This record gives sequence, structure tokens and C-alpha cells, in this order.
Amino acid sequence: MKLQTTLLALVLTLSVNAQDWISDSECKSESAKIINQAISHLVNIEQSVAVGMAKAVMISDKNCECAKLVLAAAASGNQDFGSRKAKLSEVNASKLSPEEKAWYDLLVATTTEAEDWASTYEKALADFPNSPLINWFSTSTEDWSTYTNFATNFPANAASAYNMLAYAHAYGEIGDEGPNYDAAFASLDKLENLHDGPNSYDSRAEIAAMKGDYEMALDNQLKAFDYATSSSPYQYNLPVYWRKANQSDVSDRLIEAQKAMQNAILEGDKEKFSTFVSDEIGMITGDSNLGDFYSYSVDNLSEERNFTWNAFDLRDFETHFSPDMRTVILTFYASGSYSFTDSNEEVAYSTRASSVWLATDNGWKCAHASWAPYKSGTGIPK
Repeated sequence: MKLQTTLLALVLTLSVNAQDWISDSECKSESAKIINQAISHLVNIEQSVAVGMAKAVMISDKNCECAKLVLAAAASGNQDFGSRKAKLSEVNASKLSPEEKAWYDLLVATTTEAEDWASTYEKALADFPNSPLINWFSTSTEDWSTYTNFATNFPANAASAYNMLAYAHAYGEIGDEGPNYDAAFASLDKLENLHDGPNSYDSRAEIAAMKGDYEMALDNQLKAFDYATSSSPYQYNLPVYWRKANQSDVSDRLIEAQKAMQNAILEGDKEKFSTFVSDEIGMITGDSNLGDFYSYSVDNLSEERNFTWNAFDLRDFETHFSPDMRTVILTFYASGSYSFTDSNEEVAYSTRASSVWLATDNGWKCAHASWAPYKSGTGIPK
């Protein structure tokens, strides 16, 4: 009982601005409040929070079949996975209220044919025209006015609609003036007045990134991540926004890494070189003698050469980031000279080069490098 009480207390602390999505429930009174809040998290794309609430209710109220509907709604309806269908099979539909049963029928219809869904929804809407949950299924990005209408008709439940409208404004889907970020952020303000959850911060971060304000994006993504750090779905974009906000520093560090890796190669420093290459990914190289591409590893540092370097300098770097900031291409030039061991003949060296760096859990790693003579320059001997 202590465990049950603690879980209920924890869940109830999250029930800020509780919204009634189902007014007619067969669950206990306190359980119904939590389920309504779980549905609020569900429609606000915070499935992990909704699942946690539903499971907590199932511990304290074993007859609350609606909690199982939350679990089914959060699961995949993909026919190849079948997880929603399996969860629905565990629901005792005879213990559902009429409104809960309408939701159950709609969820079942998502696992069958499209025609089944249309007719099922038409019946549910006719039976429960004032149900926020049933009406939520009428919203669609194919017609943004459906979200405006929902917010007007169900103002207490409009948080999720405002989230969608924020994106509509940000993408310029509403009005004729293109992206309207002020309107987008105003919609998110309305969302946050109705619902306390991490998705609003995630949305604000994403829209700020669309605007090019990566400091705001990073600040809000941290708030979303802080809401539930462990296994957080909001973690993925954190390094993206951090690198966007600190792009110049990231560029400088990668340029220094390229120079340090090249020095390690010239000096035969295997330990230093290994810090720049991933064992899992490896590095593919094409030399400036225009030979075949090959895998380059610490073993190559021990190979004997028929020449020695007199000078080797890298210059004129440019950094090219992928949109997700997880891949970087460096372009640069190298100049210097080397002398053949047997004849002491000195050769002027001039190449252009590029390298590909990947962001990994262990830092940036070089996965590819390509070198070629620059204009009338000379590369290394074959």
C-alpha cells in the first residue's frame, strides 16, 4: 500500500492544469484524474510520461481498463509490429464506459482497414459530439483550421492544438507572409499556460533553430532534456544545437585535430594517432600519388618510405557542416617538400585535401581523407 500511495502522490504532483479528455470513466475518481492527465501528455507527444502514469494507475486501480487504452494508444499501430493490437487484446471492453468504449473502437480501427476507421469515427463523433478526445481525431495537418477550430471549441484541452499551430506559423502554412515566428512562439505561450510538459520546450527549441537562434534552441532543449534525463527523447538534438551555437569553436577544434593527427602521422606517434580514429569506423584514405583508396590504421605509421619530409604545412581550412551537425567535411591545402632517401633529391610538395569527421560517443573521429596534387603541384611518390 505504501508503494501504491507513493506512486499516486508522484503522479498527482504532475497533474497541473488537469484537462478532462474523458468525462465518463469507469475508473476510480483519482484514477480518472490521472488518466485524463496521461491523455493530455499523450496528445502532446509525451508518450513516455503518459505510459508511466497509466502503469502507476494500473497498480492502484486494477479495474481501470482505460489505463490499458493509454498504453495501446502510445504503442505502434504499424501492422508489422502489432504492439497496439496486442495491447488492445488485453482490454476488457465490457468494463469500459461508453465514451471509453468509443475510444477503444477507434484504436481497434487503426489496426484494421481505412474504411473501418472512417465509419467507426463517424459513429463515435455522433455518439459523443462534445468529447474533446473524440474531436481531437478530427484534426489534421492537411487542414490547419481544424486545430484552430479545436482550440476554439475546447479551450481547456487546446495545448496540443497550439503546438501544431506553432509549427504551422513557423512553416508559413498560415497566412500569406511566410514564416511567422512571433505567432509561433505566441502559440507555444498558450500551450504552456495549459499544459506542463517537455514537448513545449522541445517545440520551442526546434522553432528557434528554424529561426537561426541556436542559443534559444539550446536553452529550451536543455529544459526539455532536464524534464526526464534518463533515456530522454530530447537528448538527440542537444549536441546539434550546442554545435550550432558554438559552430566557430567546433570548427577551430576540428582544424586543430586535423593538424594534430597529421603531426602524429609524420612523427609515427601511434598512441596519438589512435585518438583521432574510431576502431569501429576506421579511416579510408586516398593518397596524393593518386593510387587506390585503402584503409589507414596505426600499422601504416610503421611502413618504410623512400623519402623524408623536410617541411609539411596545412593551410586555408574551410569547414562544412552537415545539417544535423554530426558530420563535418574539412577542405584545406598542404605545402612543403620532401627528399628521396637514396638521392637526396628535394621535391616541392603541393596538394589539396579533404577529410570527413564524424561525431561519435567518444568524440570527433576522422573517417576519410583524400589528397591530390594541387594544380601543377606534386604529391608523394608512388
